[in-house]
Amino acid sequence: MSTTLLAVTLCLLVAGSSAVFAASEIVFIGKGDQAHLLEQYFEADPEINLTIVYSENLFDTDSPYFTPEAMASYDAIILGEVVIGDSLNGSLVMEPSLQEAIRERVAAGAGFAHIGGWCSYQGGNPNWSGQWHGTPIAEILPVHISAEWDTNDDGCATPVVHDAAHPVVAGLDWEAVTRFGGYNKVEAAEGSNVILSDPATGLPLIVVGSFGEGKTVAYTGGLGGGWDADIIQWTDFPQLWRQLARYLVN
Repeated sequence: MSTTLLAVTLCLLVAGSSAVFAASEIVFIGKGDQAHLLEQYFEADPEINLTIVYSENLFDTDSPYFTPEAMASYDAIILGEVVIGDSLNGSLVMEPSLQEAIRERVAAGAGFAHIGGWCSYQGGNPNWSGQWHGTPIAEILPVHISAEWDTNDDGCATPVVHDAAHPVVAGLDWEAVTRFGGYNKVEAAEGSNVILSDPATGLPLIVVGSFGEGKTVAYTGGLGGGWDADIIQWTDFPQLWRQLARYLVN
């Protein structure tokens, strides 16, 4: 083999390898305790590259995180609790133009997930809530967000797994979960797939669906707050989030 041909062959092999092992770009928008947990969980997965956008960054109109180029680079968007301060609810903090840009990116193929909490979905307090009902974000999700207070603080004991083979939950030791914790009360949308639910109320805890070309997940439980005090100790909890992330981007 000539030197030139060998060089070309090696370049093609290297390029092919880079494509295979290119990490998926995921952006998380939310508060610090949730961000730190996801950062810790995703560090164990070389195929995930996490960008964190804290709630305060949403006030920056010149933010580099939401330029058209940045938005086009995201393979998935995870929305957590957007908490700034009293009366600054999540949907009010995030400009409608950014919500619409996220909706367009998901329709074009990016994955999208929303994490529950007092300041997620509709929320549990007039001054500390999500108030996402009726917004562009609500349109993306595979669930219907209530217009009323939607928190179930009593929570759920051992959840019911409806689709144990689904890639978000497959292979996890659900029998070891003694308590799921609190969650937001939502209704599964038509055509969605309820993966996990509360056996006492029948309300969904994990719902998957699609919006345009993108996969969507509603995770109504908490992350990094009082609701998840028990389930966060579950050995498979980090793996649940890695599988959820991979599902969004694959």
